[in-house]
Amino acid sequence: MLRVLDLFTEDTPVLGVEEIGARLKYSRPTGYRYVRELVSSGLLVRGLGGYSLGPRIIELDYLIRLKDPILLASRQAVRELAADTGFDVTQMSMYGERIVTIHRENGSHPLEISYGRGRPMPLFRGAPSRAILAFMPRARLERLHRKYHRGRGFARFYEEMQAIRRAGYSTSQGELDVDRVGYGAPVFRGGRNVAGCVCVVMTRQQHEQVDPRALVGKLLDTAARISDAIEPLKITEPLNRSTNRTLP
Repeated sequence: MLRVLDLFTEDTPVLGVEEIGARLKYSRPTGYRYVRELVSSGLLVRGLGGYSLGPRIIELDYLIRLKDPILLASRQAVRELAADTGFDVTQMSMYGERIVTIHRENGSHPLEISYGRGRPMPLFRGAPSRAILAFMPRARLERLHRKYHRGRGFARFYEEMQAIRRAGYSTSQGELDVDRVGYGAPVFRGGRNVAGCVCVVMTRQQHEQVDPRALVGKLLDTAARISDAIEPLKITEPLNRSTNRTLP
């Protein structure tokens, strides 16, 4: 039933119940039943032209902003990085095959950026995404590359990820927004499993005045502080029902 929510995107914010059933190959009774239950829970609401996401999602987002354990544990480190550098700092997390911004801390001169809180990022483009992908197990990375083919072989792509892994961070210029430069560093849980990343964003002009080595040092220190802070939370992934093992 929750797969219904995945159908709602920027391009399809409103869907009819018949279209929902057709896209997910549900029988007519099943499609109507699922939509009815989602409406009763507040996750969907009926409006002009069909159904859209409901107010329960806004309520859940409020609770995440207020009480999310990872955000609470990392808040101080992120604020200090933004204050120390003067640049905007963003935090990303990955679930399934999506990388999403979960928090943004404004610097002294907040920037306009396209991928704010809640908007899924391109999986293979930008410093934040590469900072996460580079630290994934090879098998999982190869599966993602095969599924979302980028027009070149995996071997070359894997070499690029290994270079990022050795450096400990990734960079990008103009890949997500024109005139924006990003530095991303991974955040870990359990010491080894990549859980997300923290990223510093600035303009090209600001970047020309920055000491990259000093900036990277501050970024890596912040990522390490966040990793240490979320370690005691013991956050685990759902079990893979077919193998009864924790997913990588």
